[in-house]
Amino acid sequence: MGIETSEERNSQQRGLQFIPSLKDELRAFCDYCQFSPNQMWTAMGYFVKDLYTTRHAEIIQSLKSTEYPSLGGWVPVIADSRLMVVHNGYNVEKYKASEALRKRVAAASEKNVKPAATMLAAAGVTSLPSSGSKSIPSGVACRVAALEMLRHLWLIKKSGSHKLWVLSLPESYRDWPAADLAGKDYDNISNRLNDESSHFGEDDRKHLSQATQNGLKWVQKAMTVTANPKKKGNLDVVKRWFSDENSTDEDMQAAAATLNAGLKKIAGVIKSTFLLITDMPLDRGNPTKASTNAFVFSSEKIDVIYVEAAFFSNADMFKDLKNWTRIVVHELSHRACKTEDHRYRHNKAGLKPSAADPKFTAAKALENADSWAMFCMDCSGEMVQGDYLKVKVAP
Repeated sequence: MGIETSEERNSQQRGLQFIPSLKDELRAFCDYCQFSPNQMWTAMGYFVKDLYTTRHAEIIQSLKSTEYPSLGGWVPVIADSRLMVVHNGYNVEKYKASEALRKRVAAASEKNVKPAATMLAAAGVTSLPSSGSKSIPSGVACRVAALEMLRHLWLIKKSGSHKLWVLSLPESYRDWPAADLAGKDYDNISNRLNDESSHFGEDDRKHLSQATQNGLKWVQKAMTVTANPKKKGNLDVVKRWFSDENSTDEDMQAAAATLNAGLKKIAGVIKSTFLLITDMPLDRGNPTKASTNAFVFSSEKIDVIYVEAAFFSNADMFKDLKNWTRIVVHELSHRACKTEDHRYRHNKAGLKPSAADPKFTAAKALENADSWAMFCMDCSGEMVQGDYLKVKVAP
């Protein structure tokens, strides 16, 4: 797993307990999520059940239910929802399911019908339960949770073939809907379903799309450089970030080939139409995660970037789109190329490799996510003189 933070720190494992039925359910998803059945937690203290991929598999299973409406206006919405959720992510051609859910909720709200009533009807509830402490049946909670995920899913389209999925759950959620809604009574489920806030606002979603689109431009420029390292100037850029005192030109040409192969993988992820950005709902309001920009799990089946509290902050040495793009490339290098976090850009020693420093030799730099990201920024022409000084690399 790769993590991008504004400070280097160790993460604490979260002590969570499993409900027995959920534990059995998780084992059924392990093959899908590409984790072993015994791997119940990950390096940052998350359990397999906390990963988006696990919950995605649950959506597919929940939408198979025959308890959704079989007559009336919800039938085509549910049919499109089933076709929209595929094993690798979401089907762009069926995005109208998410739009239909939002439109149905908005239209009902104009008639003073609360979103909770509309969403429960979509889940097949024919008469609303009364207020009180009686929990909603688990089947109903699962069905409405699947639709909640789709209601708050956005497809951001830009020029050309660029597309990005953004899952933006309301702020009141403190877990994925399937877990958050489980066991709640009607009043508490209604509080969630009636919350129409969006964790990533419209501007945030636009900026996330811009960051991935700009990231693709950076990566493509870097691919041009690494595809022809013998061309005048190209090898110098590779040396700037990946050579130490012992490196030869042949070493750097081999490094360029490694970079080029990895950059093609990163470009493929961005262009796949399956890339998803979400946050980790469990981390909302957690002060120990306040400095986290983003992270990924390199073994997760679906391409997901978890964007966290510090992503849009101004605490980094780079700002706005330049920094957002750097974070995206950094994280996708973890995801697609299995890079590590040997050293961050703000390390007092900088990002220039040194044969005298066993912690950051040329070989270590070639494995280092921030080195990949800064190299791509350099190849794109977006680095100014002061940027090189910040990371202590000579232009």
